[in-house]
Amino acid sequence: MVVLDFSECGKCNYTCTSILFQRNFKNWTSGNNDINKFIQHTQLSAHTYYEVKSALEWIPYDRLYDIKYIEEDDEFGKVYRANWIDGRLNKWNGKNQNWEREDQNMFVILKILNNPASISFEFIYKTAVPYKVYGITQDPETKNYMMVLNYKCKKCNKVCNSMHFQQTFIDWTSGNNDIDKFIQDTQLSDAHDDVKKALEWIPYDRLYDVKYITKNDEFGKVYRANWIDGRLNEWNDKNQNWEREDQNMFVILKNLNNPAIVTSKYIDKV
Repeated sequence: MVVLDFSECGKCNYTCTSILFQRNFKNWTSGNNDINKFIQHTQLSAHTYYEVKSALEWIPYDRLYDIKYIEEDDEFGKVYRANWIDGRLNKWNGKNQNWEREDQNMFVILKILNNPASISFEFIYKTAVPYKVYGITQDPETKNYMMVLNYKCKKCNKVCNSMHFQQTFIDWTSGNNDIDKFIQDTQLSDAHDDVKKALEWIPYDRLYDVKYITKNDEFGKVYRANWIDGRLNEWNDKNQNWEREDQNMFVILKNLNNPAIVTSKYIDKV
């Protein structure tokens, strides 16, 4: 017997990526016909490997972890941050007959869909201006449907260094609003292409062998220490964290007597 594959795309005349998506329709459901149809429509429109990354997918909620509330949004209500175990679609692996993925355990943003029936391409495109949309999920407890997306830099039109910094704002605080804002501003404005221009909050317990070395008229006592982690180098997509260099490097510690006056010019002067 001859085994034939009749699942050719009417547009491409071969088994393109939209057909690969279509074969998997029976293996998932959101539980909502409107959402199913919309996701399927985006997948059926993805004929080339380049278009695969524009297709949305149904993302089971149990593929997300470390879900944390981050802010309130006028349009979507509560907004959350999470890690996505599988990461985004990359390309089809013909040998394994499955999708290859990249950026496993990546940070994503979850925004509630208050009216799933109103989902349209126009709505997604409107949302996609400041974000990259990956798919839709559902909280099994609240039954809320949520868009799974990521911050996209308005300047770079991609998830750049500044966006990686922004995703971790909820993970640290100096305890002083002026200092928090100043550090965040350097991370959002100066680090698009060069992460080394950004400042960061350094927990004191990441310093050791702190020793007094001199006294300064402007800053008072000055100390020397070793910094365990070392300075930022670049973002590691695989580990979803910053790579660092010069671990245990020597650093100088100077007192900030008035945190409210901290500015870029002040830092340059220091």
